[in-house]
Amino acid sequence: METFTVEAVVLKTDDFGDANRVVTLFSKEFGKLEVNAYGCRRARSSLSGALQMFNHISATLARGTKVDTIREAEIIHFYDALTKDLERLAYASFLFEIVNRMTFPRQQELETFNLLTKSLPALSKRNPKVAALIGACQFMETSGVQLNFVQCVHCGAEIEGDAAISLLDGGAVCMDCVDAAQDARLYPEALRKTFETMLGFNWRDDTKLTFNTRQLIAAEKFFIEYVQSVLGNSLKSVQFIRDFL
Repeated sequence: METFTVEAVVLKTDDFGDANRVVTLFSKEFGKLEVNAYGCRRARSSLSGALQMFNHISATLARGTKVDTIREAEIIHFYDALTKDLERLAYASFLFEIVNRMTFPRQQELETFNLLTKSLPALSKRNPKVAALIGACQFMETSGVQLNFVQCVHCGAEIEGDAAISLLDGGAVCMDCVDAAQDARLYPEALRKTFETMLGFNWRDDTKLTFNTRQLIAAEKFFIEYVQSVLGNSLKSVQFIRDFL
């Protein structure tokens, strides 16, 4: 049976049977892969520790006619802080659910893989809400469905000061064009600058990020609404955040 090795992040896990698991990996080589991990929930399984959500792993897979099977896995990085802290768990799940829901199997997306591996240390050490929102904002940008935050989607003018924004029209709307927008809502200058900072953030920069609490709350509310409008339904992680945080 043909085998191959991937470097991947564990994006999602689902149990089936008494001891098995379907594991969704986001790999460097092939993008998203759904693989079977037989017996991995048994205490003595060599796979049990490696196949936990958020782990960065190297895995050997056996190619199957329909579904590949994971044979071996070795942990490259283990982010235990994400499973010990409820807030970190919730916001890491938020970012990972967005990536999982908005990507397709076996499409190599190196930018997305790099984003996940870079965001995991930040989710473990920085403010997890900030790290997750930055990750989601940058992912939407690379996925090609990001809103235009800095130019009017109607006339192309650079946005200055307070303006409006429209989910249906695809982004910012200057005050001269606001009457033409389908679902215009207030887009304060401070919120625009928050999004610009998130889009331009370098994950290797150790500088402490500080956001106005009001604007951070506004950014989270807006971004959740935006992502769910793209998906057409709600995110499970959002309900978890609302119920427990």
